[in-house]
Amino acid sequence: MPHSIARRALAASGGAALAAAAVLAAAYPQSAPDAPALETAPAAALGGGDSILNMFEWTWNSIAAECDGALADSGYTHVQTSPPNEHILGTDTTPGEEHAWYIHYQPVSYGIESRLGTRAEYANMIATCDANGIGVIADVVINHMAAGSSTETRHGWNGSEYRQFHYPDAGYDASDFHNTGASYCEIDNYQDRNEVQNCHLVGLNDLDTSQTDVRETIAAYLDDLTSLGVAGFRVDAAKHISATDLAAIMNLVDGDPYIVQEVIGAAGEPITEAEYTGIGDVQEFGYSYDLKNHINGSSEARHLTTLGASWGYTSPAGVFTTNHDTERGSLTMSYKNGQDYLLGEAFMLAHPFGTPASYTGYAFSSNHAGPPLNPDGSVADVNCGADAFTCIHRSPYMSGMAGFRAATAGDAVVNTWGSGDALAFGRGDSGHVVINAGTSSISRTFTTSLPNGSYIDVISGSTVAVSGGTFTATVAAKAALAIYAGNTGGGNGGGSNDCVSVNAYVTGTSVGDEVYIVGSIPQLGNWTAIASAHLSGSTYPNWKGTVSVPAGTTFQYKYVIVRANGSYTWESIGNRTATVPSTGCLALKQTWNTA
Repeated sequence: MPHSIARRALAASGGAALAAAAVLAAAYPQSAPDAPALETAPAAALGGGDSILNMFEWTWNSIAAECDGALADSGYTHVQTSPPNEHILGTDTTPGEEHAWYIHYQPVSYGIESRLGTRAEYANMIATCDANGIGVIADVVINHMAAGSSTETRHGWNGSEYRQFHYPDAGYDASDFHNTGASYCEIDNYQDRNEVQNCHLVGLNDLDTSQTDVRETIAAYLDDLTSLGVAGFRVDAAKHISATDLAAIMNLVDGDPYIVQEVIGAAGEPITEAEYTGIGDVQEFGYSYDLKNHINGSSEARHLTTLGASWGYTSPAGVFTTNHDTERGSLTMSYKNGQDYLLGEAFMLAHPFGTPASYTGYAFSSNHAGPPLNPDGSVADVNCGADAFTCIHRSPYMSGMAGFRAATAGDAVVNTWGSGDALAFGRGDSGHVVINAGTSSISRTFTTSLPNGSYIDVISGSTVAVSGGTFTATVAAKAALAIYAGNTGGGNGGGSNDCVSVNAYVTGTSVGDEVYIVGSIPQLGNWTAIASAHLSGSTYPNWKGTVSVPAGTTFQYKYVIVRANGSYTWESIGNRTATVPSTGCLALKQTWNTA
């Protein structure tokens, strides 16, 4: 029975085209794990919120492990997977690009078998994430099928046969595609609606979604995913499907999944984002362009306090700082922008406009470069800190801010302040954020609606005192501060007989790098960098902080630099050892040691 097209907004879960060209033209601790993971302190409130983490090219097993680990208490409510469909083999693409990321966007069948994992692994991932309160959104490719030879039968990742306009395991033959004969055409003129939505995209075979049987086949694929527990879809290349056709497809899908659509609007083009807002969220590319311009560009960051629909954005919108297409271009930021990128992510999660999708992927040196692979061509499971995956989402600028977003959901922007490349605003009486994209530190007293109290900054782990509607803070260049109701006391404000006060002299860091004290006890992350053991670099090269550790505790520890690109640099000496005295703080005043 048909369902209403009024799809739900994304809430906390209980339970691209071919390539970028088609869119944009040391030593480790002796007793510590070899590749420590950066985590944040558990969020105090996970109710509400709508933050997605796009885990590009992560295997299903790796996503499951992350949902059961670093993401479990982060505040992220959903993860987005790469397309789960069966795809072409790398040998069937451009020579030299056999392992390219974009092979996932060339479907051969709708079987849930790919180089990212099996159907059983995908189902287990969903169940594991759901058990941790994190829903799963699938990137789905339903506009087209893989480019294929007109004469040669080829095979997909799971063995499905295919050739141009013939995909038997998907249920398609030549009658299911646009312009298969003498009328064959490829998209050249984006001013021509008919061409954009009925011709083929760089050789990808365009499905005729006006046909009932094609719509039913696509809807059956989406229903299969929801039967496994998928909570929503990011619709790739939605612009190339007429809004009428896409609405009809989604009207056949069971349940009420969240939908966000890739529609890249451009001035003067006939196809607009507004056509698709009745179906679900529409990705607002202008938002990510503006973030770069105001944080990493020529416009002052202070203007971001007014960001919203008045800037000409589509609503309801899916917003992002970068994605798998744009990070390979120059219009948005990416992990290569270091701390500026993290500030963009932090702002997006702090500000209420749109449904945010943070992004975590892997380092690359060419636009088509694929992720780390196993000898059989499957994608290798993620090993944070030891492979190309950046794991940048573990930064407190992302996972810590996801907790901030969850805690401030539904509250309006208040108490705005801006000067040059620095800005601040509150979220009702539940949170306050300060972002300094400038090159000099700022020190001032801020007006806030937060109640009196001692709050923990989710970025640095330091304590911020609010009294009489104000707080005073110093925020270093290219840094941020975020506090919220409920996140009080805890990690950094220990009493006089249960604390470790740290003053570490650490050089060799760059903008965007962070320093942590890690060690053998939970308060020091069990050799994992956690927010409550983060050291502030506001008095660089002295990195300072205070960690609450019970009196009489003996522990091993050392210092680690978490680089802006997600890599880790450890002191190369053996583990240090210390004991918290029975009275008074343990004061550690040390120099980074590499010998």
